[in-house]
Amino acid sequence: MLPDLEIPFMVLLFGIDVPTHLILHSIIGSLTVGTLLATGITVFVYPRLTSAVFPVDKLKVKEKCRFSLTLVFSSAIGCLSHALLDVTNHTYNPVFWPFLDSTETPSPFVPLLGGAQTASLLVHALMIVLFVGLFARKRENFWQHLLVE
Repeated sequence: MLPDLEIPFMVLLFGIDVPTHLILHSIIGSLTVGTLLATGITVFVYPRLTSAVFPVDKLKVKEKCRFSLTLVFSSAIGCLSHALLDVTNHTYNPVFWPFLDSTETPSPFVPLLGGAQTASLLVHALMIVLFVGLFARKRENFWQHLLVE
């Protein structure tokens, strides 16, 4: 979800008249700035926040969230997959920014999925189905499985 952190900043700085997806929704930005931010947040913020809000053991979360190459790789894959998944449910996504203007990267999938609203609904419905499936399989210690393991 880290790439979506740029949206409120883009709106505050530039208003709603400019595209709200930019650096963190590009391939280069998600693999560099996004990975750096996601890794830092995972190491320094996630253990405290997660154990304060959900019934999980803070020490287990902290142990899993140590800095490692696996964490950096996972952060990169997470940021990149977010940017690429957004191509399916936004009319534009600046995946090739800064080489192409952010509005010059129209989504080839949104028209095939019935427009932006239908595409967004389909992608979100798929995520809900996956979440419910995970819940059904891992009911015992659900939050531990979802947020830590």
